[in-house]
Amino acid sequence: MVSFKKLAAGAAGVALALGVSAATASVIDFTRATTGTTGTILGGTVNWTMTANGVLNNAQAFDGKTTPVGSPLSFQTDGYGVGAKDDEITTSKKAQEVITLTFDKATLIDAVYFLDLFVARTGGSKEIGVATFDGLSQVLLTATDLANTGSGYVAATFAPILAKVITFTVLDSNDAYGYADGALAGVGIAPVPVPAAGLLLVGGLGGLAALRRRKKA
Repeated sequence: MVSFKKLAAGAAGVALALGVSAATASVIDFTRATTGTTGTILGGTVNWTMTANGVLNNAQAFDGKTTPVGSPLSFQTDGYGVGAKDDEITTSKKAQEVITLTFDKATLIDAVYFLDLFVARTGGSKEIGVATFDGLSQVLLTATDLANTGSGYVAATFAPILAKVITFTVLDSNDAYGYADGALAGVGIAPVPVPAAGLLLVGGLGGLAALRRRKKA
């Protein structure tokens, strides 16, 4: 026979395990060669879809001069761009390319990653990636690598933003080597708050206490 203390410990363990599982963060890694334009996150509870105002492309192998250290990305490819022969999101005088990431449930986002954003060697012009959340708040990613150096990697981490739709583009400024462009490399998914785990623990302990009282009676 299992004692009340052991049952209570087991209930607490289940609740904590559920809490840890539900709160695990993740990254949608667009530099992984196998990452397509649809997928699931958070244990399969949220579906995402990526679209663009052109052909989505992540076929370009990573060609950075250096590989960023400490990043959660795999850097197998250069990330996603728009165009059958282009692996970058480009903004020119004629058109502005946009990638849209849509979740079927509002999702907490806490990071955005770009590649191929550069600073001009002359003039100081900087390429800037933009992420816009539900058409409201924006996060800017400003280039730090000089043109023809590094990988153009820029990471932005921030307090989680709840959103269902994120659009990505590049501002109309360039590195003096052509049009403004950059590649979408990844999106960070924040841990999901799990107040239900605490309620589960309290409920489980209450149920066990009631069971013990019935046995005594």
